[in-house]
Amino acid sequence: MTRKILVLVLLLVAGCTVRNPHPAALTPTAHGDFAHNTLALTWQPGFCSTGSGCTADQPRRALVGLHGLWASEPHTLEAQGVAVERWWREGCRLLGPDSGPPVLDNALSQTLAEIMPHTAPSLVVHEWVKHGACFGYDPRIFFAKASALQARFVRSPMMEFLGQRAGTVVTREEVLSFFRQASGSDLPRALQLRCETDHDKRVVLTQLWFTLDPDKMGAFPSSSSYLSSPHMQDNCPAQFWLRRW
Repeated sequence: MTRKILVLVLLLVAGCTVRNPHPAALTPTAHGDFAHNTLALTWQPGFCSTGSGCTADQPRRALVGLHGLWASEPHTLEAQGVAVERWWREGCRLLGPDSGPPVLDNALSQTLAEIMPHTAPSLVVHEWVKHGACFGYDPRIFFAKASALQARFVRSPMMEFLGQRAGTVVTREEVLSFFRQASGSDLPRALQLRCETDHDKRVVLTQLWFTLDPDKMGAFPSSSSYLSSPHMQDNCPAQFWLRRW
């Protein structure tokens, strides 16, 4: 029975596109004076059940998807007195005019269509314009790296733990405790959980935010990849729902 459950979970989360688990290094060529990256992964059934939700063409296979990969506020902006909350709201707009949409190949575009929430306007364009373009990244490497990190997570013990509990109420402490055990990291706020109220008025998990060392993302999800976030952004209560499709 355990094996059957595991196979079902893997089928639900894996998707069908094969991805390179070790894409080229993601190295900023501009404004690289930031301390950490946040890997924002979505709990797709919860994310799509809150706010304006996801569009009708949203795939309902993956339990965990990709929201984005966000650099922390560059030190040059901190030195200018720019509040971190403003950086969170405006991102790259503080560093120059908006970029155009990213130019991606068909295979990568298909991967992102499978794993990113389908929103209007496009989340792919939003993530590039707000979080990627101003750092001088090649958009293909930026999204390849982010999608590779998501792929590693869905093969991790943490994913198995969450997948087995989809459709149930869990406690914040049991999720964080398992993360500490599975990752070997006890750094404060290495993982932060994000919850919202869904359309059925239940508090549900919508996102998992991982604080990563920009130079050690290749080790994710092992303990050496994490840093402690300087900001408390975990907003989940003691208990919440893990929605399923």
